[in-house]
Amino acid sequence: MDKRKWGFLFSGWVLWAAVMMAQPAYAARLHIFVGAGLRQPVDQLVHAFEAQTGHQVVVDYGGSGQLLAKINVAASGDLFIPGALFYIEKLEKAGKIRSYRPIVAHTPVIGVNVSQTARIQSFDDLTTPGVRLAMGDPKAMAFGRTAMAICEQSGKKADILKNVTVYGATVKQLAMYVSQGAVDAAIIGRADAFQNRDKISIVDIPKAYLKSETIAAAVLRSAADPALAGRLCDFFSSREAIAVFMQHGFLPLSE
Repeated sequence: MDKRKWGFLFSGWVLWAAVMMAQPAYAARLHIFVGAGLRQPVDQLVHAFEAQTGHQVVVDYGGSGQLLAKINVAASGDLFIPGALFYIEKLEKAGKIRSYRPIVAHTPVIGVNVSQTARIQSFDDLTTPGVRLAMGDPKAMAFGRTAMAICEQSGKKADILKNVTVYGATVKQLAMYVSQGAVDAAIIGRADAFQNRDKISIVDIPKAYLKSETIAAAVLRSAADPALAGRLCDFFSSREAIAVFMQHGFLPLSE
């Protein structure tokens, strides 16, 4: 591991040392919308922010497309952290974003059930007749859109889609299908494969097809306290927070 990664991880330990000294006193309540695939690092960071500031953070997890629809209907909430920048940009065009800050990369990989590694060793193997695939619903989740774009770029979309037996609403659902053996493989996030590495093996997607997403935190125009929401946004994009994301298998944006 290079010095830069060690620096990120060390910063993560510093974060916990600092927040453990604080006494929680819930003075305010923040409501944030977060992509389901980000649950593990976000849960960890939310607990840290609450301990450090005394404010309460309520998290609504779901597919990014579903959350986008919810934000548009409810016209409320403080922060939005989807699985791809695309969803923030859609809200920004509608005038519903105050500001946003990038955090880490959301890198797609082929997640393969460990019992199928001899059968699926490359991207082209996704076209093999009889291979069972799960695919993200492009209308509901970030990696559904990403997977479709990758398949389109490969020129093998039709053959791959013939092998899709189920569509999922979240990347966590796709990872569950693969880990439980309900399907042989799926295009999921690197972090999701990493978090299930005892049951899921990683097959890299060729760079010519690869489309990595950017995870960012956005302050919504509907934020009740924009300054406090901005503080939480800054917290999620801090060096210490990036270290936490990396501990859960995400990569920094420079990689």
